[in-house]
Amino acid sequence: MSYRVLYYNWDSYFKKTAFGGGVSVYCKNLIDYLAHKDGWQVEFLYSGSEYSYFRKNPYIRRVHNNCHPHVPTFSIVNSPIAAPSHLAFDDPIGNVKNKTLENCFQKFLETQAPFDIIHFHNLEGLTANCLKIAKASGAKVVFSLHNYWAVCPQVNLWKLENNHCYDYLDGRGCIACLPRNLDLDLELSLRKLNHLGSLVYLNEQALPLKLLKRFYTIYHYKIWQRLKALTKSPLNKPLEICGSQLPQQAKLYRDRREEIVSLINCYVDVALSVSERSASIYRHYGIEPDRLTTQYIGSKATQFQVPANKIAKYSPGEPFRLIYMGHSRKDKGFYFLLEELRSLSEDELRSLELVIASRISDYFELTMAAKQKGQLLSLAQSLHRLIYYPGYAYENIPKLLDGIHLGVVPPLWEDNLPQVTFELLACRIPVLCSNRGGAQEFIRHPAFIFDPAKPGDFQHKLRTIRENPHLLTEFWQKARPVQSLEQHFKELTLVYACRDSR
Repeated sequence: MSYRVLYYNWDSYFKKTAFGGGVSVYCKNLIDYLAHKDGWQVEFLYSGSEYSYFRKNPYIRRVHNNCHPHVPTFSIVNSPIAAPSHLAFDDPIGNVKNKTLENCFQKFLETQAPFDIIHFHNLEGLTANCLKIAKASGAKVVFSLHNYWAVCPQVNLWKLENNHCYDYLDGRGCIACLPRNLDLDLELSLRKLNHLGSLVYLNEQALPLKLLKRFYTIYHYKIWQRLKALTKSPLNKPLEICGSQLPQQAKLYRDRREEIVSLINCYVDVALSVSERSASIYRHYGIEPDRLTTQYIGSKATQFQVPANKIAKYSPGEPFRLIYMGHSRKDKGFYFLLEELRSLSEDELRSLELVIASRISDYFELTMAAKQKGQLLSLAQSLHRLIYYPGYAYENIPKLLDGIHLGVVPPLWEDNLPQVTFELLACRIPVLCSNRGGAQEFIRHPAFIFDPAKPGDFQHKLRTIRENPHLLTEFWQKARPVQSLEQHFKELTLVYACRDSR
């Protein structure tokens, strides 16, 4: 039996400048596996990331895939729905339907031989109506719920960049939920310049192209944006207006959520959740339970083959080595961690060695660090030692984690399943995690799960672990083993092969 599979993700995973994070890495690994298996023909489509000066309407372009040259790869150029999702935040109904884009997607399916399976890893860059088109083509439709795009236009249910969104107030809470200005015009112009550069064989990091984009950005902000703010803003003069005279945007966000959930329930054969916690959230928002399947994804980190008995020994009184890996964002719990550590006693801090492996991009933090201040360097003054790495290469993870006693995964949002959890566990590092999202399903030991909403709970759990080193060994009695990529992909192919399609 042979299968023809189309994978969709908004990001071009094969480029050096891929921005899709863990989902792009997952797509690359998945195609690595299936492209070399007999009986599987794989194609890849992406949309919402490439734009051209020379044509206005969306069109299909075949592109060279550096990672998998033999995998037919296509881009929808000039998608009316830009990706990632926050760029389309102000167009909630555009996330649901756009006839021009859907015609382009349908034409693509018609020009390719019929697919047995169409697997969407997200719908950013497309519309939810594309699920209906995919189903009408005769394919089995699989939708991986890597984030919360279906119910949240900024994908992570993270309200005002501050806390978890428990109630969107029938759409009213969405209207001003992104506190920063979305400059879509600038982003699309820079992407068009990238496309222009590709025509003369300049990659996105080529110096001439970088200088051109830098000059354009300065012009855009220093001249054009300032002029527009001074002349176009209604707040430059006295204003009196009735609410009924303004666009009723709340209804658009409410309709977005309701229509996308309805389309998933009608046209998706299998909705794959990466954790039980994510599945429960989607059930709460109306996804039919019989369409939802939880399937933990595998990790390449199992290839590190760290011996089961290789655990860093710790005795009270010695420096305790703690590590944070991943994005230095508020929703990931990075700044929460720094403030919780700052609240420890002087004695506890003097015997704590903190390792940070994260590229800090926050402008204020970078500026303050130049003065030996900011949240990180001001904390470092009290620590036994701070070791900071501005990012890390995947192959260097075992070396990075050598001698570490405990990893911290402290998301404040309902993070579907942070991949760093797998990397730590695969290298035999116990993990202290928050009770938000799916990481806790792999930890399972109550002494290693804290509630970020409960004052002092993180400090209490960390202190208990340090005072009771036997917990670092006991941790492994409850921790869930990390699946290899091969184990996961075998399970996924069973989902594909199942003939129970609606």
